[in-house]
Amino acid sequence: MKNKQSETIPPLDGAIVTGIRLINEITRLDAAPFKASSRPGHLIHIVAEGEVEQTAGGIVEHFRCGDSVWYWENEPVRGQVIKAPWRFYTVNFMAPSLSPPPLNERIKPVNDQTFAKMQELLLTWRSTELPRMTRHIRLHSLLLDIIHDLLSETSKDQSAETEAGLWWRIENILRSDLSQPINLERLCQRMHCSERSIFRACKKATGLSPMKRIKQIRLNYARGLVRFAQRSISEIAYDIGYNRVQEFSRDYKKHFSCTPSFDRAQAIVI
Repeated sequence: MKNKQSETIPPLDGAIVTGIRLINEITRLDAAPFKASSRPGHLIHIVAEGEVEQTAGGIVEHFRCGDSVWYWENEPVRGQVIKAPWRFYTVNFMAPSLSPPPLNERIKPVNDQTFAKMQELLLTWRSTELPRMTRHIRLHSLLLDIIHDLLSETSKDQSAETEAGLWWRIENILRSDLSQPINLERLCQRMHCSERSIFRACKKATGLSPMKRIKQIRLNYARGLVRFAQRSISEIAYDIGYNRVQEFSRDYKKHFSCTPSFDRAQAIVI
């Protein structure tokens, strides 16, 4: 039997997680400095013991037992284990249609339920005696649940449907160097598609036009730098593709309802 209400709801297609590369539990026993690099795709740590200060994405970050940390695409990291042992659960996965969280939202405290899901995720990963399909389904189900728990507010209204895939491929390219000027004509040539296709894909993926989405990405990234990086406002402006600091400050105030200098001062007070 057909239901009139169901006919008005469009079908859902498109996967969020396209691959799981690694799940592990890692322990560093010494309170010592370290250098590392995250893996391709997304990498999430949930800290079970210890305390760390690190520099990643251009900002200094501090996290401890009970915090999650979300990395993206081969980020270089250097830091210091302040309180040892530092023990954490880690999962590396591919999700091309999932935006990395803004710099100021990449560290989050987790509740007991999310922590338990991460432990179960590791146990399931190691349970190779399970039927392959059962293990596959359980891993994806648990990981999607963890992603939902940690998802940033700015990502919750985005679409992972197949039609939006073109835009997510473009966005991954753009995020690799936000300082470069954006030229839609060159993007069309690189992606072998029309400007109309890019506009439609971006609208489907984010609800915004390409240029508005690019500005949102740049400003969200800039906010983490403004609040936590030891860089001048003018340096940050140039880092994300603004040639004039005044234009950056104007757009920043319009987007966040405060100037970069005021936002930095408030972050220091907090």
